[in-house]
Amino acid sequence: MIDRKIVALVFGLAIAAVFVGFPSLARAADADPPPAQTARAAIDKVIHDALGILRDPKLSLDEKRLKIKQIAYDNISFEVMGRLSLGRFWRGLTDAQRTEYSEEFKQHVTNTYGHTTDDYNNEDVTVSGDRQETDGDWTVETRIVGTRNNQPNQEIAKVDYRLRQKDNQWKIIDFTIDGVSMIANFRSQFQEIMDDGGINELIKLLHEKNAANEK
Repeated sequence: MIDRKIVALVFGLAIAAVFVGFPSLARAADADPPPAQTARAAIDKVIHDALGILRDPKLSLDEKRLKIKQIAYDNISFEVMGRLSLGRFWRGLTDAQRTEYSEEFKQHVTNTYGHTTDDYNNEDVTVSGDRQETDGDWTVETRIVGTRNNQPNQEIAKVDYRLRQKDNQWKIIDFTIDGVSMIANFRSQFQEIMDDGGINELIKLLHEKNAANEK
């Protein structure tokens, strides 16, 4: 199982680590389009931006949460993450079920791991490597470093981000913490529910969890 506190920390530090940058809104209409940014360069930039939010003393906890959550919504492919979490069951869903499940899944992930600012304690993130996958996805390896057992500069976790490019934007579709995939973790939880009650039961349970969190 994935340590929930570590996941929350990862979510806050680099959940938006696939944002491809900020193209100039003032670019002339006849200017050449910007070159495609590598997944590693995108992660380097947005980790810097995410850490800037978390370390900004002028922002309240609620403001930090809102900014990180919005970055997550903009830059994670929740549809792909949700589909992979269902595995073989996805093929049997209607369009309406897919839409409803995807929305509840998206809300569940952000509710579960979104209160990242509460656990942040000036940790840092460094990119340690990257590689292209056979299907065209890209994996970027990172290390979270901080104080552990009262010792500074200790490795807290190794996190591999799997990214997929669409419309010239890299988006997170999974991340692996110390060898454990979040998709695999969700899939193992959803498997039993789907076997017993099907998609309607899973949607119902996700909706109830999301409603309880909002209260």
